[in-house]
Amino acid sequence: MFERMSTNRAMFPIGEGIPGVQDIELENKMPCERVLLSSWEQRHCCTLPEDLKQFYFTSDGYRLIWNYEYAGEVLPIGNMRINSISELRRLAGLKSSGDADCPNLLDIEICNQSSSSKMPRPNFGVKCKIFELDPCQGIGKVCLVYLDKCENESDLRREDPKIWLLDRCFEWHFLANDFLQYFRTMLVHMGLPQWQFRFTPMGLTPWAEVDVLSLETKELETLGTWTLVMWLACGVHGINQIKEGELSLNVYQ
Repeated sequence: MFERMSTNRAMFPIGEGIPGVQDIELENKMPCERVLLSSWEQRHCCTLPEDLKQFYFTSDGYRLIWNYEYAGEVLPIGNMRINSISELRRLAGLKSSGDADCPNLLDIEICNQSSSSKMPRPNFGVKCKIFELDPCQGIGKVCLVYLDKCENESDLRREDPKIWLLDRCFEWHFLANDFLQYFRTMLVHMGLPQWQFRFTPMGLTPWAEVDVLSLETKELETLGTWTLVMWLACGVHGINQIKEGELSLNVYQ
């Protein structure tokens, strides 16, 4: 799959020939050297998942942006990004301050922990390793998360990381079981504004919904009715029910 990124816009589900879509910019990225990946793994004492390694062997990061012209105004709509290996930096790794007057993020998180969650969640402690994949233009952070390892589990053999969204209220929202699933979902949503927040209880902000709903019905059909309707209507449960093959088919049509 990732080899197709080398063919310019082959990974982009729409093109400049569609009315209104313009200024498609795909940054050219060179493959990441193996020594850089090995150095990253040694420095952080964890192994990158195989799908993310294959991505970096093809391209050291990914960024594609596109605009849409509507009613004489050019709107910056699409933004798809994956950080390069040098930008894959660790977040948090804190120790409790023990000071009730000056708590840190970990102290606040411990106080706000909910026992109702069935899925283990990321935390800002030293045992949980969190790395930023996408800064989301300042509205949150998409993160590669290695959850706390078991006592008898080494750092290099801990459970494969998952993809989570950290919002600006420091709440965690699960996005995908692995990097490939997240990458496919990003392509299907075409980098539309705040698309990751469709998988959270808060949903999209009103202006983000207006941006897409302002597109004319005819142009919606041209862009791909299936993709945009899914983006507007489905939640995390809906997307998880879509088979991997169906996602792949729609991405490359």
